[in-house]
Order: sequence, then structure tokens, then C-alpha cells
Amino acid sequence: EELEITTVVDRIGTGDAYAAGLIYGLQNFDDKKALEFANAACALKHTILGDANLVSVEEVLEVMQGSTGGRIKR
Repeated sequence: EELEITTVVDRIGTGDAYAAGLIYGLQNFDDKKALEFANAACALKHTILGDANLVSVEEVLEVMQGSTGGRIKR
């Protein structure tokens, strides 16, 4: 499923976030859900400045479940 990112903060590290999300997803979910996890992790990384994807598994799962309002809970 496509996730639209309207405000990109930083593109650096998004490929790494996707790869890490896919590895985590393949270890914990079926193939389809693993791809969805990687896609959500990558989308969230676009909203974070710097090279590290500073999000939790729970935040990625929320995006996968349709919570795309952009509010960060920290």
C-alpha cells in the first residue's frame, strides 16, 4: 500500500530504514506484513532529521494500521 509523505524532513537513511524494517518484518511477520512494516518504517524515517530512524516498533505498527495523521507520541 502506498503511503503519501507530504512533508519530507530528511531523505538520508530512508533506504537503511526500509532494509532494517524488512529484516525485522521477515523475522516477525509473514511476507506481506513484512513489506508493509518496511514501507511504514521508511515513510516514518522521511519525517526525522538525521541518519537514524528514531521510531519504535509500536509507531511503525500504528502507521501500518492507518494512523497517518502525523502526530508523534513521545
